[in-house]
Amino acid sequence: MLRRISTIQNIGRFKKCSAGAAQFEKITLIFGRNTYGKSTLADLFSSLETGVVDFIARRRTIPDDNQPQKATLSFQADGQQNEIPINLSLPLNDGWNPDLPNGLSLHVFDDGFLHKNVFAARLLTRSTKERFSAFVLGAQGVAKALDIADKNKQKGDATRERNKLYSAALKGIDDLPEFLKLSPTESVDAINEKILALRRDYDALNKQRTNAARIQARKELDALSWEVDFSGILLRLNQVLQASLQTFHEGARLSVAKHIQQNFADHKSAESWIQQGLTQNNGVACQFCGQTLTKEALQLLEIYRQSFDTSYREHEQRVRQELIEIRTLLNEERINILKIAIESNNSALVGYTELEDDGQYLRLKERLSHLTNDLNNVLDAWKQRQPQFGTRLGEVINQKLASPHMSFNEFQDGALIDAALQISKLVTQYNADAIQLNAIYRNFKSSVQYDSLTQRLAEIERDGKTESRKLKRVELSDQCAEYLALELVVKRLGEEIAKLNEELRTEQSEFLEQFFTRMNIYFRLFGSENFQLEKGEDKSGHTPVYFLKVKFHGIDVSERNLEHVFSESDRRALALSIFWSSLSGLSDIEMRNAIVVLDDPVTSFDNHRMTSMHQEIVRLADSVRQIIVLSHFEHGISYFLNTYRHNKVIQLLSIERVNDSSNLVVSDIDCFIKTEHEKARDRIFRFASGQTNAHNPGELRTFFEYEVSHRFAKQIYLNNISVQNFSDRIDKLMEVGAITAEIAKVAHEWREVLNPTHHIWTGSDIEDQRNTASRFRDFIYHDLVPA
Repeated sequence: MLRRISTIQNIGRFKKCSAGAAQFEKITLIFGRNTYGKSTLADLFSSLETGVVDFIARRRTIPDDNQPQKATLSFQADGQQNEIPINLSLPLNDGWNPDLPNGLSLHVFDDGFLHKNVFAARLLTRSTKERFSAFVLGAQGVAKALDIADKNKQKGDATRERNKLYSAALKGIDDLPEFLKLSPTESVDAINEKILALRRDYDALNKQRTNAARIQARKELDALSWEVDFSGILLRLNQVLQASLQTFHEGARLSVAKHIQQNFADHKSAESWIQQGLTQNNGVACQFCGQTLTKEALQLLEIYRQSFDTSYREHEQRVRQELIEIRTLLNEERINILKIAIESNNSALVGYTELEDDGQYLRLKERLSHLTNDLNNVLDAWKQRQPQFGTRLGEVINQKLASPHMSFNEFQDGALIDAALQISKLVTQYNADAIQLNAIYRNFKSSVQYDSLTQRLAEIERDGKTESRKLKRVELSDQCAEYLALELVVKRLGEEIAKLNEELRTEQSEFLEQFFTRMNIYFRLFGSENFQLEKGEDKSGHTPVYFLKVKFHGIDVSERNLEHVFSESDRRALALSIFWSSLSGLSDIEMRNAIVVLDDPVTSFDNHRMTSMHQEIVRLADSVRQIIVLSHFEHGISYFLNTYRHNKVIQLLSIERVNDSSNLVVSDIDCFIKTEHEKARDRIFRFASGQTNAHNPGELRTFFEYEVSHRFAKQIYLNNISVQNFSDRIDKLMEVGAITAEIAKVAHEWREVLNPTHHIWTGSDIEDQRNTASRFRDFIYHDLVPA
């Protein structure tokens, strides 16, 4: 166990502490007021537990005297007299030396434990979850985890070697698994001879296929297209030209026609002009001169409106639409397109020189040549006739558009109609001969056997690739054997790691279930009711992280609301329950070698769980090597000492300030557990008996009031004496018969003498004060008694 802290130098409040005389026992309580250095001691223990010294270096004493930071803790094994010192010296060395002896282990609970493993700024974070998970699992499955880590390293090494070999020798090989399965028996020379023979065969066939490819690519004849029904389009045009509008307003139409004949110089456009005027007139005045319309003029307008009704507009629209479409069809370009197709076919005809000995081919070719000449002659004639035809056509269509209701004479062009019929006949004959020629071309191409040549070349190429892969497999035989061996190692280790991971996960799952069960027990034991702690698991990272899920009265509490649900005491109780559960999970040997350090396990706001906490400390002390409790809660330590000091070996140490440094000293338990009144009584007695000259004169008046209130508590209660003034209280006690008049008189005398506002005796000679204190003591403990 830890026997003593011999030295602490330049660490926090401990500028130069020599505490070798303060011996630790199995249960050691260390009382330290705030700012005296209790947390510094906790950090020393935590540093020794973890081996981390950075935060000790940051606790360097101010002002800095440029001397090293030092600490020496001495441990003693059971049954041994010698103590083993463990030293820390910064910056002379970077850690504690030597390690804890005889398998001892430190387990420290402090503020750092709470913030590191449970809450950070009152919240559960990913970081605190990871540390909580690591702390809970602790040494669980360490051997298996180490085995997994070792196998992972082996697998990583083998994988890197395999990948290195792949990059150097096997990269770029198609379908590597199948390549590795190859086991050729031929020699390198034999395989090379096969490859050379295949190359010779390939070159010979490829020359044959090259000519065949050019023949196959030759163009064949395209069919000519002349699908124009020229005479039919002219017939449609004439039907539109001869069409007129017949309506029920025939009289109005005749009147308008007569009016136009008498009054319009241009009869053809008169109707359009009149129709446009009707849409603009308002029926009151002339839109051109502004004169008011006469009765006769209004009657004429009505005749106009009857003539140009809806039927007229619809008729005009149909005529216009038909004429536009017919004009487009008749003027469409078709001659040049046909001549270009003929010229393209002429180019194709000269490409088949191999067929010049074929009589049928020559006859068809010659006949097609005559048809080509006839077609070109007719097309040229059409092209010469087309401009004149277009001009005439435009005039006729414009006249009809101007007077769509009037009927016009037929429009004919016999020359073009005859030419169209002749072109259609020649195109039909041309296409028939082109079909026969194309059949000859296709028979010729198929005779070249291009596909069979291509198929055979593909077979040779495939055989060549196969032989080349066999050659490469023979050449890389050693590398392939090494690669397969490494692949086998990687696969075997992967399977073993997966199995071990599953076993570890199962073991940890059972361990965690037990841990959370213990944690719920301790959480309730330490005063936090109505909570249920459950295991959460986060699988988002490389390693599963276990964390706390909390229910309150059976309802899930979200992580962001935990700070509002947990009190400060609940948070500390939770941290303690986690810490206690980890201790309960230790083996018997580990428990016997454990030194437990608790920093403020109970504070002033934990009164509701003080008794249960003390019980658990005592129970734990029976199982572990040693328990060290650090606390600034004086009442809590007194309560513990009053309960257990008679049947447990307990050492009480205190941190005291001496000059500019804190020091660790042994404290008198009996003195520590006394009340403030008892301590004041001892000081008065020591002063009165001459044991000390240290004395607070004002303390006697306070002591006097307390003794009166305490000694006559029953009488004050039964007679409901509630006056606050001490003088009145003495009088009331005399009135109810609690004290005699004589005692009341003497009590008033002492009240007046000791009254600090009068300063009657506080400035007198010290021996006079001592005599006064002695007589006061006699009055209190001999005369001041109930009547």
